[in-house]
Amino acid sequence: EGAIGSQEKIDASYLSPHVNIASRLEACTKQYGVSILISQHLHSLLPDDIKPLCRLVDRVTLKGSLVPMFLYTYDVPEVLADDPREKWQVRGVHVTSAEMELETFFFMAAPPAVSAEFRELWERTLKLYLGGPDGATADWPQAADLARKCLQMKAQDGPALTLLEVLTTECGECGAAPADWAGYRSLKEK
Repeated sequence: EGAIGSQEKIDASYLSPHVNIASRLEACTKQYGVSILISQHLHSLLPDDIKPLCRLVDRVTLKGSLVPMFLYTYDVPEVLADDPREKWQVRGVHVTSAEMELETFFFMAAPPAVSAEFRELWERTLKLYLGGPDGATADWPQAADLARKCLQMKAQDGPALTLLEVLTTECGECGAAPADWAGYRSLKEK
């Protein structure tokens, strides 16, 4: 944080690895087909009652980093009313945002767009894909089968589509994880 520039022009700015991470995560939303990606560091700062609403989508190293990080998303509902109070009335709830805490209001007005059943299947899929902290227990053929089941439940799920592509294009012999799989992959794009 501080002044940057020359003697003729000085700008106050913030230069940090966090700015690069935020920029890369924003760019990665397109790869994963999601509205938002959250780093494990930001996820760890969320209140405990909010963390379960986020879905783990991958473990990666971002371009320019050697340290793997978990990536999460919040499955934003596809259709939200222009006025959240309208959404409340559709659900039979008759309170305004001023009557409760902001977090509670938001998550009641915009719950995750995937079912609990989908989330459970997705967690099993990701566990098989990642294979533990070092990737040793990865079972990519089984993960691919479960990813296909996820897509039967939600056909255009961006993380499931991305994962299935990784599982089918980066696999080793017989569809297994590559021999050097360490439980994460490198994202090459910015």
